[in-house]
Amino acid sequence: MVAACAECVQTTVGALPGAQPLESLIQRYQTAEGKLRVDLGKISIITDPTAGERIILDHLAMEARILSDIRIPPEPPLPGIPGMPQVPALPAPPNAPNVVALGKDLIQGLEVEGMRYVFPVLDALKPPSITSWEVWTSTKLQMPVLTRTIGSFGVRTCICKCTPVAPPASMFQIPSGYKVIRSPLGQ
Repeated sequence: MVAACAECVQTTVGALPGAQPLESLIQRYQTAEGKLRVDLGKISIITDPTAGERIILDHLAMEARILSDIRIPPEPPLPGIPGMPQVPALPAPPNAPNVVALGKDLIQGLEVEGMRYVFPVLDALKPPSITSWEVWTSTKLQMPVLTRTIGSFGVRTCICKCTPVAPPASMFQIPSGYKVIRSPLGQ
């Protein structure tokens, strides 16, 4: 992985006719070790895959909520019985997205590779919140340059200007003076 920073503009156009676009600024930082920080104004999210935790920084409340990733080891496979046919692999779950490779292109001067994830409609009376998600990732920086999410809320497009700059290590630490709250992931 390459250390990089990105300044992004996210635009959401609501599904209702005449809805005005809503813009927000997002900043992303990643280290060569795989740590990621996303700044969303009043909230920052720091992800450390090596430590298996996420830290949510609430800058108004000056709180840092540490979410521990609970990992359950997979069950070992049952041993085969001689002479018995092997059980075929389970099919993908019914809500698994259809993945479409979009190939390579140039966006913001960077070579990118695109993927589209199309989510099935499980209940005709209730559309899914997300119907498709398209991600164009820089092949050099391994950061999203453009994402487009379509769903019942409308269309959300995020365009990022990425640069190969190493962010300071302090960006991935809890600022002094913040109250630390520890909780398992999902609570």
